[in-house]
Amino acid sequence: MPSESPATSTIPLKAYVIASLIRVITTVLALTYRVKVVEGEGRVRELLDRKDPVILCAWHNRIFFMSRFVEKYLTRKGFKLTQMVSLSRDGNVGYLLGKWAKLRVVRGSSNRGCSKALRGLCREIQKEQSSIVILPDGSQGPVYEAKAGAIVLAQLSGAPLCLFSYKADRVWRVKSWDKLIVPKPFSKISIRFAKLYTIPRELNKAELEFERRRLEDKLNDL
Repeated sequence: MPSESPATSTIPLKAYVIASLIRVITTVLALTYRVKVVEGEGRVRELLDRKDPVILCAWHNRIFFMSRFVEKYLTRKGFKLTQMVSLSRDGNVGYLLGKWAKLRVVRGSSNRGCSKALRGLCREIQKEQSSIVILPDGSQGPVYEAKAGAIVLAQLSGAPLCLFSYKADRVWRVKSWDKLIVPKPFSKISIRFAKLYTIPRELNKAELEFERRRLEDKLNDL
């Protein structure tokens, strides 16, 4: 278990209550969704069959449905996956949700503990052979603007990037910085996986920016 993860006993009761409510809501709504992979069909099977880790990337506002999809089709079937959650108090909720969904957890963010968290994620890939899930626009945004963390992690670890997104025909938008997408009951959800691709080990500053923009553009295209 990553050393950055808190002792469960230190998490406030309020975080347990909020996390429990979110889990119930996401579980009930997910039972009503009609889900279809429209791009990258077979990618889930490919991920389950892989021996080497990947870095799964999606925009922050896709996390509501993505969390249920990942649990149902990946982690509950033995896919080893680690997530990074914020060091803030709100991150305690994300920590609990991740643990309940059978994910490993590293604490950190683009603003606090970033380098420590990246080292922890790199250890997860190289020593634990765990794949990683990252939300490239970070814990505070701006929305749809990728930070360099996923690129640096792919560069250091050698793990390929696997980009994920989806579209629902009927949604609610939460009034948050990322305009969180919550598919309405009985929505049709179209899932897209891009082809896996790797990042060169050696990058200068301009090349790093090029790869960051490429990741951003690819996710927006999805």
